[in-house]
Order: sequence, then structure tokens, then C-alpha cells
Amino acid sequence: MKFKNQKWLSLALALAITGPGTAFAAGELNGRINGKLLESGTKAALPGVKVTISSPALIGGSKEIATANDGYFEIANLPPGEYTVEFSMEGVKPLKRKLTVRQGETSPLNLQWNVESAAEETIVVEYEAPPTRPDTTQSGTVLSSSGQSKVASGRSYQNVAQQVAGVSGGANPDVRGATSIMNRYLVDGMDITDPVTNTFSANINFDSVGSFAVLTGGMEAKYNSMGGVINLITNGGSDEFHVDASFYGNHYKLAAPAQYGSNLYEGYRPFDPTIRPPTQGAQGNINVSGPILKEKLWFNVSYQYTNNQASVPSGPPLNLQAPNREFIGHYLRGKLTFAPGSHSRLTLSASSDPATIAYADNSSATANSTTPFASRLQKQGGAFGTLIWEYFPTDDVTYKAQVGAQQNTIESGPQGQMGNLDLEAIRNAYNDQTLTYDPNRARHLNRDDGSSWYNTASRSADARYTAMADLSATKRATIFGQRHEAEVGFQGRVVRRDYSQSLPGGRNYTDRGGGAGEAGLCVDNGDGTFSGGCYQYVETPDFSTVEQGLGLGFYVQDRYKPTDWLTILPGLRFDYGVTQDADNRIVSQLAGFGPRLGAALDVTRDQKTVLSAFYGRSNETLSLLSAANSSSGPISTTYQYNATTKAFDKLYETGGPGGTLVDPKNHTAPHSDEIMVSLRRQVLKGTSIGVEYTYKHLQNIWDAVETNVLWDPTGTRVIGYRDPSKGVVYQFTRPDDNWVKYQSVDLILDGRPTPEIEFYAAYTLSFRYGPGNESMGQLGTGIGQYDNVRQKQFYTGYALGDTRHQIKFTGSYTWKGLSIGPSISFATGTPLAKRYNSADDAVTGYILRSPVGTTPGTGNDPKQITEFRLPDVLVVNARATYDFSELTGQKISLIADAFNLFNSASATGIRRDDGLSNPNNFGLVSSRQQPLRVQLGVRYQY
Repeated sequence: MKFKNQKWLSLALALAITGPGTAFAAGELNGRINGKLLESGTKAALPGVKVTISSPALIGGSKEIATANDGYFEIANLPPGEYTVEFSMEGVKPLKRKLTVRQGETSPLNLQWNVESAAEETIVVEYEAPPTRPDTTQSGTVLSSSGQSKVASGRSYQNVAQQVAGVSGGANPDVRGATSIMNRYLVDGMDITDPVTNTFSANINFDSVGSFAVLTGGMEAKYNSMGGVINLITNGGSDEFHVDASFYGNHYKLAAPAQYGSNLYEGYRPFDPTIRPPTQGAQGNINVSGPILKEKLWFNVSYQYTNNQASVPSGPPLNLQAPNREFIGHYLRGKLTFAPGSHSRLTLSASSDPATIAYADNSSATANSTTPFASRLQKQGGAFGTLIWEYFPTDDVTYKAQVGAQQNTIESGPQGQMGNLDLEAIRNAYNDQTLTYDPNRARHLNRDDGSSWYNTASRSADARYTAMADLSATKRATIFGQRHEAEVGFQGRVVRRDYSQSLPGGRNYTDRGGGAGEAGLCVDNGDGTFSGGCYQYVETPDFSTVEQGLGLGFYVQDRYKPTDWLTILPGLRFDYGVTQDADNRIVSQLAGFGPRLGAALDVTRDQKTVLSAFYGRSNETLSLLSAANSSSGPISTTYQYNATTKAFDKLYETGGPGGTLVDPKNHTAPHSDEIMVSLRRQVLKGTSIGVEYTYKHLQNIWDAVETNVLWDPTGTRVIGYRDPSKGVVYQFTRPDDNWVKYQSVDLILDGRPTPEIEFYAAYTLSFRYGPGNESMGQLGTGIGQYDNVRQKQFYTGYALGDTRHQIKFTGSYTWKGLSIGPSISFATGTPLAKRYNSADDAVTGYILRSPVGTTPGTGNDPKQITEFRLPDVLVVNARATYDFSELTGQKISLIADAFNLFNSASATGIRRDDGLSNPNNFGLVSSRQQPLRVQLGVRYQY
């Protein structure tokens, strides 16, 4: 990489080589077991007792330690799994307990032992650790793969995250007030968050994941996320050979038809003659694991094939059935775990996820306005790999070093160029046997009816690259009788983006005034003149850009226990990041301190009632999103049709050098300040109830501030430009007045009282307030407070994404091989904004006439302003599984899933525009819940 300021690069390399060791969101790979062993009669400590920990998940064989003088014992660095803990003394009956270890959590095991003089047969007693997490302030939960196998879900880690309290939104979720581009995504400790969009960047074979940790707040200094952290631990091998194969299928005949009206409360129409297009899918999975060398070298390999087809019934303006959107994905993963000795562990893993999406936009309402020739195909995917070395020279010291790299690409362009077109089907649909596809023909957009013709708007290739290093050291010690666990860490991350774009035919037409359909398009007469609905076209040459960045993170964290019933968690991290755009400009050079302070109090001194409090700051110092937006593209020229001369005249130019600005003076990083108070109480064996209060203030959110347009006092008409030679000019910065405040109360019930029953239930009351509705257009809201300086008064209110009430429940019950797993979610509707087009076509963005979350009515009467939100949404899913192993001895399971069991049809999208084309469509439904569908599956495990 080449940065203008070479001293920062030199410093970064020096720190990467000599630094002690974590990450912006260094994923916790392991858990731990600790506790005290006392004599049951006298309550005296039992020192020197041998403690043996064993598990199928623990490579290298069992581990042994001895209890301290006060009876305390702790063993860290345990991979997630089921463990057996045995206490033994010469001449005394051994004592055994079983418990579950989850990543990032402590499983407490405090016991009183009735020491007997004669050895007897060992008795194994099942034990569930108190689920109150007595030594942490972190909120969220860890969901196991075994639990997820019993409930109906979308079989993706993105879908799993939606089951947790405080999480809303879609595949890239909003977590406790933060937007969808403020999360971190980790796989086996490697940060795979997209370096440009801060969204997820890879798909993973669902059955290759052993556990899903979804952290929503109260995080220690090793994590740096303004939103949530989704941390996946994938399955490794074991000393036994295992095969896990499955197939899931959903045929369209097992689904209810999507025959609903476009009006908000228009229900099912049983006599609708509209042809019902297929929406269906299939998925096949194979996972193989086992030993290469027992207790030394394990392997796990997996593959998932996914084929999902989605469609929209035909409707206006084309009234022709569009081809299906078809997603075909191949997810491969391999993992090797090696224990060269009892004090070290090496893990090497790699993943790949190539996928193709034919007719990529045809699962939304745009399918009815886009002809097949104008459809888009998308190719995506990439690969990432990581190597982890863990070294435990003593029971009290841990070193970890991790390096990794990732590449992922999204290529998008015309279906006819990048994929296949069924010309015969298209000719029959349009009743024209002369139709053919011309890859060099320009796209035409008919503004009279919104239809798109002849080609897509552009072809692009967007490649992202990441290289990372994560180093950490941990020391556990008792000082003056008080226990400490100190951890220090360093992370370096280098990121790069390569982007290229071209326009089919070199231009894009916008036509209007000629009427609907193809008859209303602008036609080249071949003699230099045009006819039809000619209005404008934009000419853009091919171009490419390169953006790059460097980030460093340092942290120190202590886990301090002055007494057995109090844990204090002080921490501090420092983050630095620098990014550079394609014009060799430093777009951001940001630094931020993130103090953390938490405490967990065992109120009843039995680990059954825990009160915790937390304050912490997170800073976002590295994101290529701003550099990707600020990079100058080519000079685009807009031509306006002259009805008198019947030719196009040059209107204005945009882009090129000087078309964007950066802010060299503002060095404040986007950051969030969080306060959280939690009370957790064990109410049954393995079951806890908790209440959590969260306050979060997100400040200095990235956005694009328009700097050149002059508006009239109403903010609806452009009256000039500061620099008449330029049009719209954006400066990319982090305004002080771009903020969001969030408050919530979560009531959570989490438990596994018996091996047959497992459940998680939550109710969330939340408020999201502030003007931070957008971030450089990445959130896709279509509005932004910095597009128009006269519009700012409309943006301070309840922010888009404000979800007032949420109820979530997932659970399962198993009886003699039969498992029933319901899943329920309810959410109140989020705010929307009624948008109006500006009268000046040169200006991008929409204008508002009342605050976000409202509609203005007519005239200037404020009494007509009304609330504008989506309807409430209820989703009920269920899974039934029968395991034949009790009958046949073979673990074969038959599975039936029902999604949207009650066939709810709430609107999930509403047209918000009162625009130039089809202004009467405002308020009509653009999308609804997917109707009831049934999925069948079979799974074999050996």
C-alpha cells in the first residue's frame, strides 16, 4: 500500500511486528470452568485436590489442575462443548459433574464434597451450571447448533441473530439502536466484516457452525463494535469419525399463493385469476469429520448446495410474468486442528462461497417494471482463511496469535451478457418473434410508467481484500489474595477495494412524455434526430477506482475479583484508522479511546442472583465506505432533448476531479456511548429470568453533506449554485449533529431445565430517536438530512428503524425421538417518510414536507400531519422432527417445517413517493410477508 503519510505506515508495520497482541472485534474462541471446592460438613476449603477436565471437543486429551489453598480452581481455553469434571483424592470416592462450556462465558462449578475414607464406585451426576453469567456484563446469548436443529429457521447465521433480544431489521440487523452497518461478524475469531459496507461478507455452511454467539452490549475491551457482534465457532473434528448429511426441499405446491391486493388492508383474493409463479428452494449438505491422528490431528470438511427461486405475480406496468430470481450457492469449508503438545494448539481453516443470482431483482416489485433484457445478473462470493496458534506454557498464561486473509467480489451486470436468456420464451411472452438482445444497446427508463428496457443501467465489478493479524496475551494471578486476569492485545488490519464500472452503450436514457411501455421510448431515427418520449440521457465513460485503508487496535482488560461475589471489569482500548481514496486523498485519519468499566455483583452469594452495570465507548476508525464514495469517477455529461431541433443539447457535467470533497479538519471518529444495567435471577434448574436497561448514544455518524446547491426558503426549488460550474457536490464527513439516541428495556427468559426442554423468550420495549437516518446512502432509506440544508427541521424525531415493541420466542420439546420446535416473533411497525421529488432533475435525493415518520396531508395545516409507520408483523414458524434412532439404531431424522404458519400477510414495504411517475401509487403495498410454505427434510448422522 502507498499512503501519503508514510510515517503512519512505518509505525503500523513496527507495531504489527513487535506489538503484544487483539482485534477491532477479536472473537472469543473458548470458554472456561471455575469454582470452589469445599468440604460439605465443615465448609472448609479442600486444597490440592486433582481436577481432571475431559471432553470430546478437547483435542490433546484431558487436562489436569489442582485446587488452590482456598479450594478455588479455574481452567481456561476450553473449546465449546460438553465437559466432564472429575475431582479425586487418594482413598476417596471420586466426584464427577457434567456441564456445558460456551464460548466467551464462564461455567461456574461450586461444590461441597462429602469426603469418605473408602473408595467406592464412581457416581456420575448431571449438572447444569447457573445460567446467570455471574462474572460478566455482556448481554446477548450463545445459541447451540443442537438447539437450532430443532426449530424452523432460515438456516443462516443472519437468521439466527434475529432470535435474540434487542435485534431487529433484516439479514444485516439493527442491534440496540445501531444501524445495520455498525456490526462485526466473526468466524473462528477472524473478523470477516465487509471493509466497505460494514455488513456481513460471506455465507457459511449452516451445519458447519457449532455455536452462534450474538453479543448485543456490555462488551469487554477486546470487542469494538457500535452495534452487535455475531461470533461463529465452526465445528472441528474429534477422535471419532462422523458424517452429517441432510437435504431440505420446498416445492412451490407446498406454499400458499401470494394473491393479495396492493391496498394496505386488502386481504386474500381467492378468485384472483393471476397465474401463480413458483417460489421454491432446495438445499443439500454434507459434513465429514474425524481424526487423522487421534488426540493429535483432527479434520472437518463440509459442503452446502443452495438453490432458491423467488418470483412475483405479474402486474403493472408490464403485466407479463417475469422470470424467476434464482440463487445458486456453493458453500465449502475445511478445518484442521492440531495439538503438537499439551501446551499448544494450532487451527487452520478456510471457507469459500461462490454464488450466482440470475434475474437478481425479480423477487421484488421491480420485476413487473423490468423487461428480461433489462434484468440484472449478480455473481458474488470469495474465500477467507485463518491460522490460529494458541500456547499455554502454564495454567495461568495464554498466548494467542492469529493471521487471516479474505477476498470477496460482487460482479453485477446485464443478464444477457453475464448469463443466459431464453429468447424463445421472451419472444412468446411479448408476441414478437423478431426480438433479440443487443449487449451494446443503451438502457431506457420510461418515466411515464416506470418500466425499464433493453439493458441494465451498468456493469460493475467490486472486489474487497482484507489481511489481518491478531495477537494477545493473558495472565491469571492472585495478588494479595485477590484474583486478577489481565489481557493485552493488538490487531492490525489492511483493507483494499478495487471497483470498475461501464455502461452498456455508454449512456442511459430517461424518457417521458411519450406514453407507457415501449411505444413511449425515445427512438433514434437514424438521421441524427429522435422521436417519441425523448427527455434526457447521461453519458458516462468506463472507469475504475482503488481505495485502501489501515487500522490498528490495542486493548487492555482486567477481570478483577476482590471477593468471590464481586467481579470488576475495567478495560481500555485505543483504535486508529486511515483511509485513502482513488484520488490519493486521505479521506479519514481517525483515533479513538474506548474506556470500559463494568461490575457484576452476586447479590445472594450463591450465583443465582446477579446484578451488573456497565459503561463503555466504541469507536469506528476504519471503514472504506467514505473513501469509496469520495473517489472521483469520470465526468458524466447530461444531455437534454430540444423539442424544436429534435436533437439533444448538452445540459451539464458532474463528477470528475472536484466533484467530491473530504473534510481534513474533523478528526472525531463515529462513536457510541453505552450504559447498561442488568439483573439476572435463576428461577429453575438451568433457567434464568433477567431484565436489562440500555441507553446508547451514537454520535458523529458518517454522511455525505451537500455543499454547492442553493435552495429557496421553502427547500423545494433550486435557485442557484455556489460554484456554477458544478452541480451537486458532497463532502464526506462526520457531523456533530448526526446522532441517534436509543433506550430499551428487555425482559428475557432463557433456559434448559431438562435435556428435553429448551427455550428462549424475550420482550423488548425500545425507543430510537434522532436525525441519523442515513449514512452516505448505504442504508437505502432514500432520504438524508444533508441533501438539502432547508430540510433539516424534518429530521429530528423518531428515527427510521424505531421498533417500539418486540416479542420473541424459540423453543423445543423432545419426547421419545419426536421433537416439536415453535418459533414466534412479533414486532410493531417502524416509521416511514413520505418523499417528494424535487422540481430540479439535477438534484439527487427527495424532499420532505413533514417530519420523518409522518405524512403531511394537504396545504400547510399542521393538524393534518399523521403518523406514518409500517403495520405490525407477526411470524409463527414451527418444526417437527422425528429421530428413528430408537427404532432402527441409525440416526435418521425426518423433518417438516412450516413457515408463516398462520399465513399472515402484513405489508413489509409501502410506496412512499409522490413522484413524477405514478404519483397515485403512494401508500400502496410494495411487498408483503412471504405466504405459508412447508419445507420437508431428511438428515442422517453417523
